[in-house]
Amino acid sequence: MDLVFLKIGGSLITKRKTYTLNLKKIREISREILRLRKKYKFKLLIGNGAGSFAHVSAKKFKTKEGYINKKSKIGHCIVQDDASTLNRILVKELIRAGERAISVQPSAFIFCSKKKIKSLFLDPIKNYLKNDLVPVVFGDVISDEKLGCTILSTEEIFKLLAKFLKPKKIILMSNVEGVYDSGGKVIPEINRENFSKIQKFLKGADKIDVTGGMAQKVKEAMEIAKEGIEVFIIGGKKRNLEKCLKGEKIGTKVFF
Repeated sequence: MDLVFLKIGGSLITKRKTYTLNLKKIREISREILRLRKKYKFKLLIGNGAGSFAHVSAKKFKTKEGYINKKSKIGHCIVQDDASTLNRILVKELIRAGERAISVQPSAFIFCSKKKIKSLFLDPIKNYLKNDLVPVVFGDVISDEKLGCTILSTEEIFKLLAKFLKPKKIILMSNVEGVYDSGGKVIPEINRENFSKIQKFLKGADKIDVTGGMAQKVKEAMEIAKEGIEVFIIGGKKRNLEKCLKGEKIGTKVFF
């Protein structure tokens, strides 16, 4: 069976008010994932964004920069708890819908040094996928031997995992329908020929996104595409995911 990576953006599953869930959307997505897995028979690895949970606390404590002041260590703990809390809620709803989802904490299998990956241990994830379970990772606070800690976004974790797990495609689903140009129209394709031209259109959809917003997401998508993996940036409307899985034109396709 083909392997697909799916990111469920934090903007989809939380509301703008701090620590507020969009539970209706979480349940809708959970049911849709179960339906599509039964229909199309594919293996799946999910990653969720931080939304109004960990992005807020990470910005407050500047957690991505490491242990920079006396509040950094308790900040590390708070941000990690915020990130894992949202992940556990998503996993609980996936299980409630009938999916075999299992939470996988990135800070438990990745170790960094100066924001660069130093070591990782992927055997549990590989075994989950072998047994057709659905690992659910998330943007997390990672232990860093030089800085104390740093943050890896879901896209950065996908980029790392893609090198070893070789998914057929990666789908990034959020509250926008793709990457927009200056006129507000979705750019259908981004590749090595037009990437530099469209960079000026890229901006974060959310001012509190500490992982770089849309510009960073597209940059990470291009890095993944260099491995020969197509990346799709799509909106979270119902049936969009199925259209993408079927190969219909939707959102923005990123390839190298």
